[in-house]
Amino acid sequence: MRHVSPILRPWFTVSAERNAKEPFGIVDARFVAAAVAIGSLPGPVGVEIAFAGRSNVGKSSLINALVERKNLVRTSGRPGATRQLNVFEARARDGAVLGFVDLPGYGYAQRSKTERQTWAELIDDYLTTRVTLAAVVLIVDARRGLEEDDMALIEFITTMRVPSRRPVEVVLVATKIDKLPRSAWRTEVERIGKAAGRRVIAFSAETGEGRSELLRAIRKSALGGLPGPTENR
Repeated sequence: MRHVSPILRPWFTVSAERNAKEPFGIVDARFVAAAVAIGSLPGPVGVEIAFAGRSNVGKSSLINALVERKNLVRTSGRPGATRQLNVFEARARDGAVLGFVDLPGYGYAQRSKTERQTWAELIDDYLTTRVTLAAVVLIVDARRGLEEDDMALIEFITTMRVPSRRPVEVVLVATKIDKLPRSAWRTEVERIGKAAGRRVIAFSAETGEGRSELLRAIRKSALGGLPGPTENR
C-alpha cells in the first residue's frame, strides 16, 4: 500500500493511529442520560468530568473529538441549543471509565431571562451537589478570550467546597485555534493563561491539535495520574 504522508490524511485517521498506542486513549463512548433537573440524573457512580463554556463555544465538537466520534454529541450552529445536562460514558483502553457531562452553555442573551436563570441554577446545582465530579473542562474561544462569565465560573469552582468530595479542578481550554494563524493563536493562548493565572490547553476539533494533551489532563484530574510511560509527561 502506498504510504500517505500524515499531513495529507484526515486528522482523525492519524489521531486514531496515535490513540492506539496510548493506554488512556478512548476506545468506546456512549450516551447515558439527559436531565433537566439534578434529581433526574443517574446515581453518582465512578468519576465525572463536566464540560462548560459560553454558548456556541464548541463544547459538543470538542467532546466528539476527544472520543473520536463524529456524532456522539449533537452539534448545532444555533447558540443555546443545549438546555439540559447530557451524560456520556467514555472507556479508555486500559479499562478506566469516566463520565463526561455536557453542561448547558451560558451567556446567550437572546434566550429569555427565565431560561437563562433556569440553566444557571441547573449548572449551579450540578457543580455544588454532584459528589462524583472531579474536574470541569472550561472551554473558551481563543479568538474572544476570557469573559466575565468565564472568570466568575473559575472563581466559583475553585472556592466551592462540598462535603465528601475533593476540590474540583479546572482544566482551561482555548478552542477554535484553527481559525487563527499559528503565531496569533499562540499569543492569544498566552494572554488567556495570564488573565486566568493558570495553564491553558490550545485545542482544535478540526485538526486534533491538543487532543492528547487534554486527555492526559482529564485523566490526571480524574484519577490522579497516567498509566505507564506517560506518567511524567
